[in-house]
Amino acid sequence: MTIHVTPPASSALDAPAVDSGRPAAASERSRMFGVIGLAAVMLVATSVFWAFEALPFQDLPAHAGLIAMRHRFETSAFEQQFYVLAPHIGPYSLFRFLGEAFVRVIGPVGAVRALGTLPVIATPLAMLFARRRLYNDTSPTYGFLGVALSFGIMTLLGFASYLLGVAVMLVGLTLWLDLLAATDDAVDPRAVRRRELIVAAYAPLMFVAHGHAFLLFLLCAAIAAVVTGDRLQRLVRLRALAPAFLLAAWVAWIERGTTTPPGSVPQVNQLIPRFQGPADKLGLLISPTLMTRTGIDFLLGVVILAFAVACAIVTVRSLGFRTGARIDAPTDVRHSRALYACAAAIALAFVALPHAVGWFGFVDGRLVPVALILALLGIRRPVLPRSFSLGLHYGPPLVASTISVLALVASYRFQDEARGYKEVLARVPAESRLLNLPIDPNSDVFTAHPFIHYDKLVLVERPIVVSDIWFHQGSALYPTPENPALRLPASYSESNLKFIDWPAYHLDDWDYVLIRTRPNADQPHTPDRLALEEHSGGWWLFRRVETHGGS
Repeated sequence: MTIHVTPPASSALDAPAVDSGRPAAASERSRMFGVIGLAAVMLVATSVFWAFEALPFQDLPAHAGLIAMRHRFETSAFEQQFYVLAPHIGPYSLFRFLGEAFVRVIGPVGAVRALGTLPVIATPLAMLFARRRLYNDTSPTYGFLGVALSFGIMTLLGFASYLLGVAVMLVGLTLWLDLLAATDDAVDPRAVRRRELIVAAYAPLMFVAHGHAFLLFLLCAAIAAVVTGDRLQRLVRLRALAPAFLLAAWVAWIERGTTTPPGSVPQVNQLIPRFQGPADKLGLLISPTLMTRTGIDFLLGVVILAFAVACAIVTVRSLGFRTGARIDAPTDVRHSRALYACAAAIALAFVALPHAVGWFGFVDGRLVPVALILALLGIRRPVLPRSFSLGLHYGPPLVASTISVLALVASYRFQDEARGYKEVLARVPAESRLLNLPIDPNSDVFTAHPFIHYDKLVLVERPIVVSDIWFHQGSALYPTPENPALRLPASYSESNLKFIDWPAYHLDDWDYVLIRTRPNADQPHTPDRLALEEHSGGWWLFRRVETHGGS
């Protein structure tokens, strides 16, 4: 067996090809300035979650309320009437654990700010780790790309758990590829065994970080094992994933069917797939950087996608796929083969998968940034033409800076749209039941629906019952028979409430009704049983009043 050792490439990777002849000291200074610049951009990027009071990230207000409820649940007799708290290890355990750790120090809102910040830190670090470990690339380029890809539709949707899970998965995939390369070379059996034990210990962390990200890792692990290198020996290394697979199987067993904790009502989650048309699929291709309605992040998304495809074409041509697996191929070639095969498989899954399966939404859209990240990680910089090298050197800092500043400015403008929510929510008393009807939850600044979960901010300060809680392992909350949410009409959907069919709602179940409209909209029509309690901006709070004749 011929063993190829890839020579150190840091000097060639720290700067574009035209500077490859510079003295080492100049190259080191350039790298140092790049690291300082990356730290500054990351500081701006993370400040988006801390600089302003109102958060535009759709699910984060809900997470703040759920974190607060779980934290006080043991002493909250009122909430115990309507919910059963039954946490167990599973695909969202890491997120819940971090939320509980943060809430003890900085409170529920601070906890979700920290949880939202984590992917913006973890994704660049994971990409830097991958490039250094797999390609000996010590430049900060991929850190900037990680920052840019930390702001997109899923960030705005508040999918912090999934985004953190993807970063955890990237580290796991890097460790896996490193193990496979060591298996091919078989230089030191003890070193291979050590790498295998590291993967075996790390893999369960990917599962408890996020189930969807873990499934993507399993797909990539299998593909990487057969697409190049010594396939038989690589397949043997799949045994390192046995602990994580057994944990996942055990969790699937205890959550089977309609199994629910004692005291709760069985929930029938119909896993009905919902597909989108070709135009919607194409629109998702630029979602990894799309957050605002300015068009700037849209254009940057197109540029990143086009550049990644162009670099992929150049790199794939250099890999010599026609020669087969080639155990003796250079290590970086084997890594790129595996990464591009994984990116292609995920891209095909994106085309085939539905947009939602039951309550689990954005199924296909979650795959786009993963495929894009893998394609970018697989680039072999030495084979790129000069223009591409210059683009890869200077482009990511510019793109990351623009996207970070844009998110910060848009968040500043968002504050005026959110105005009034604190004053209105303050009028909801403790131990009451609140029906949330956001008939216009959208923003003129951001895309998505940033206002659909603002009602759950009341939970941060006091116990109440709200109309829309995620009842599954992720929240660890389940409804009791007394929970009024069980009697909501089937048409009720906070994220897509086109109109309010008042006769379909049992108003006797609710003490207050919160309606969200545009700030300049007229007072919405309500039944006579609802009296206006408070109005500010686009927020309307109504109180149920007792009348003769029922609802």
